Amino acid sequence: MRIAITGTPGVGKTTVSKNLFEKLINLENNVKNINITEIVSKNQLYIEKDDEMNSYVIDFPKLNNFLELNTTCEDLIILDGHVSHLLNPDCIIVLRLNPERIFDRLSLRNYSEKKIKENVEAEILDVCLVESIENNVESKIFEIDCTEKSVLDICNIIISFLEHNTPKYGNVSWLEDYFYMLE
Repeated sequence: MRIAITGTPGVGKTTVSKNLFEKLINLENNVKNINITEIVSKNQLYIEKDDEMNSYVIDFPKLNNFLELNTTCEDLIILDGHVSHLLNPDCIIVLRLNPERIFDRLSLRNYSEKKIKENVEAEILDVCLVESIENNVESKIFEIDCTEKSVLDICNIIISFLEHNTPKYGNVSWLEDYFYMLE
């Protein structure tokens, strides 16, 4: 089973994925946590690097091939990354976060002003959720507002979703409150 943990940069995907892995490894033997950004960079699974945005243009056929070669159908795979919903997952967890918090987190990471603006706007406009819905008709999608939740709470919500298979999305909207952040 492939579980995509997706969302705008800064929502907490990597922290949640690592903690979810630790919880699931106690229940299952074949759990893998794959950080998409790390494997793309390390294994040169990209077409080019966008220096202005300090990011990679991913070569999805190469990335999918890499995943096929390095996982088995018996594995429970956590795909951590803001494009993980584009990798044929069985279920998608879309993490959401108040755009002001994303702004603060990305500022602390010294992201460029342009990159911060692009990612805040992506969160306000539900980009990862919309892409998840458009590209994964077969997948189960679950959206979580992480703004007031601890990592432990988020992991428990995900595990409950995995146990009960109850898709839920469309319950988070920042547009009305944060439209002024769009240009």
